[in-house]
Amino acid sequence: MFFIFKFCLYFSISFIILSFPLGEKPLFEHVNKFTKPYTENIYKSVKTNVNSGINKGSQLGQELFSNTSPNIDKVKTKYSSLKKSTRDIEEEIESHHGNFTIEEKELLKKVLKKAESY
Repeated sequence: MFFIFKFCLYFSISFIILSFPLGEKPLFEHVNKFTKPYTENIYKSVKTNVNSGINKGSQLGQELFSNTSPNIDKVKTKYSSLKKSTRDIEEEIESHHGNFTIEEKELLKKVLKKAESY
């Protein structure tokens, strides 16, 4: 709390001093005339350092994500997809073997294989 009070006080005093008129211009403009080349150099160096840091960070992030393998979702229900392997289809038909005749089983296999091709 005390730091904020001191900062506001020093900022106000500096602002008032730099606002004093000196030959139709405030003192700040006279000081800025001499310090402008130095402040431009400082600004340029800070800007290049920040940009290079951002570029390095983005490259590192891209390398990090390009080296990882994508997660593949697996749904473990029998209704997850139309595309099932032939073995899965036959197992499912055989699990209900008492309910189907041989002709019905063959028809089911044909229909399910046809649906698998889509």
